[in-house]
Amino acid sequence: MIQEECDVVLRLAVGGGEKTPVQEISARLMRSATKREEAEGTRRKLRLSEEQLSLLEDSFRAHNTLAHDQKRELAQRLHLQPRQVEVWFQNRRARSKLKQTEEYCESLRKCCQRLTSENRRLERELMELRAARLRMCSSCEKMVRDEKKTSSFGHH
Repeated sequence: MIQEECDVVLRLAVGGGEKTPVQEISARLMRSATKREEAEGTRRKLRLSEEQLSLLEDSFRAHNTLAHDQKRELAQRLHLQPRQVEVWFQNRRARSKLKQTEEYCESLRKCCQRLTSENRRLERELMELRAARLRMCSSCEKMVRDEKKTSSFGHH
């Protein structure tokens, strides 16, 4: 099939066609790719220049949402469609929110680690206190170990 196309194109080119065989094949492939993209609903990704990105970022820092007139004016300055500016702002807000959520999640993770560490330390301390079986002497309010027997007078 591709060979047949090449033969036809070559014959046309030799016959005085304006396009070279390579140009003709390239044009056909582009047309078929465009038709396929349209049928599948896919589009080529818009690549913004550094200048466009810089202006969009500056605008976003000033206002993360745009009024209709602001969007139209910015689109004109950038040589874009207002819808493209609108979508860029939506995506930028989503990225900003995601980053904020990730940072918050990281701070919660660190806080959880600190609390877990503190909890383990307190559990060890509690186990040591239970092992020592400390009790408060009611008459003198001093710590006394259970191992020491109190005298017959009830005092240590």
